Amino acid sequence: MNTTKKPIGVLLKEQGLVTEQQIQFALAEQRATGEKLGECLTRLGIITDSELAMALSQQTGVPFIDVRSFTPDKEALRRIPAHVARSQRLLPLRLSDQGIEVATVDPYDPNVTQVILRATGLKAKLFVAPEGEIRKLVERYYYLIEHPVDDEITKAIKQLTSGAGIDVDLSRLTELILTSAVIQRATDVHVTPSDKSCRIMFRIDGVLEPRYVFPSRVHTKLITNLKVKAGMDISEQRKPQDGRMSFEFLGDIFDVRVSTVKTNFGENMVLRLLPSKGEALLNLEQLGFGQEQLGLVHELFSRPYGIVLITGPTGSGKTTTLYAALRDQNSIEKNIVTVEDPIEYQFLMIRQTQVNEKAGYNFASAIRTFLRQDPDVILVGEIRDRETASLATRAAITGHLVLSTLHTNSAIGALARLKDLGISPYLLSTSLSGIVAQRLVRKLCPYCKEASTITKEEAESLGLPLETQVYRAGSCSWCRNTGYMGRTVVSEVLGFSETSLKLIARDEPLSEILAQAKSEGFMSIREHAAQKVSEGITSPEEVRRVLG
Repeated sequence: MNTTKKPIGVLLKEQGLVTEQQIQFALAEQRATGEKLGECLTRLGIITDSELAMALSQQTGVPFIDVRSFTPDKEALRRIPAHVARSQRLLPLRLSDQGIEVATVDPYDPNVTQVILRATGLKAKLFVAPEGEIRKLVERYYYLIEHPVDDEITKAIKQLTSGAGIDVDLSRLTELILTSAVIQRATDVHVTPSDKSCRIMFRIDGVLEPRYVFPSRVHTKLITNLKVKAGMDISEQRKPQDGRMSFEFLGDIFDVRVSTVKTNFGENMVLRLLPSKGEALLNLEQLGFGQEQLGLVHELFSRPYGIVLITGPTGSGKTTTLYAALRDQNSIEKNIVTVEDPIEYQFLMIRQTQVNEKAGYNFASAIRTFLRQDPDVILVGEIRDRETASLATRAAITGHLVLSTLHTNSAIGALARLKDLGISPYLLSTSLSGIVAQRLVRKLCPYCKEASTITKEEAESLGLPLETQVYRAGSCSWCRNTGYMGRTVVSEVLGFSETSLKLIARDEPLSEILAQAKSEGFMSIREHAAQKVSEGITSPEEVRRVLG
């Protein structure tokens, strides 16, 4: 391990993560706030905790780990006292034959291994992880040791099924379910009725997982309790309703969007969890684009004007990609304004606003306002209607870069959708710069994935040779026995040459425009997914689950 510690600014410049201009900007900010330079750079969104950790990993040779995708072993946590983990900024991961594996913020610190040895009597294998994630997860997982949420929920289920007529505290049960969802990194919680039970399911990494089953008599009470918290009408059970509430856990506040719909066994409820502080910003290189795609994406987002659209279904990472694109901009020299519903990422270097329908502030009215704010880049959370599409087009042809999302299944399908929204073929050809269609697939766990042979059906579906070696999901403690750890983008990036733009202006069939794009090197989502299967990043089963 390289133990020569370099000043943070020098390290980040060497890694190409910051420019001298950005360092000088942060130093000016630092003089006003009294922060450390690294803290200032991350607060401003110029770098992220993850980028700093990866830079340290590359320089020291200590492996980087994304602790967000990993569930620590309880025995490893018990070996290092909570006060030591907090003060030394350590997250115990798991016990191994060689000792104990631990994530650290500072691999340069010579005392870390000695502290771990004194606390555990074990030799430490270190990993580098982002400081913000380590601090947050230390609080979460040590809280779990003292307050085992699953045990308390299991106890409540036993009480309810004992037949003794015992009831439980519904507010406490609601809190436990949401706490469990946060700890498990769930994006959605489903409260689903059946003929004899009430099922609680979590969506984790895009997959719906059954978590708890309660007796059916709990269902109506649980739904009513959640409705009250979300400001919904508890007397209305026939019509669909929407509401919202907040939930706090160890200092993290979550905005919870609540939706109900009547089914044959009662009301089905879905709660979407959105951290009010936002998630960590990523850069385009971290998302998973192919090398050629990445070059085109950078080129599209660096243009001074035009519309760039990100398409895909809900939960496909569109907003994450948009914000990665904003980080690609020089936010010191450009006026970047956004309108979102809601604000999912906090980025202090840009001007963010949130839709407020009651006040008459929607996507369309925001664009009108932004055009009077001297913008260089305008981010519109979603193009939903004719008015928003028209104003976004107008902004693009008057010298602004407009970034937005659209719900279509493919890049080429966005052209048809925009025409449906009233944008003429000529305006499309003069305003549209490019379209990125994407999905998210789970990445195979690198610690337990298993080499395999591809089947004939899989080879035909993915367009791969029969001799291709593929990998399939295994099972280990690193990945909660799921076989997968984290997610990555599979995408198609549609840029437009002069020939393609002429075809669009003449309103030629989409098949002809797509054929022209393919002749210029266009790679479809399925082709990109096949590439990731052949590289062992994901599995054929996962691609079939996401793409069919």
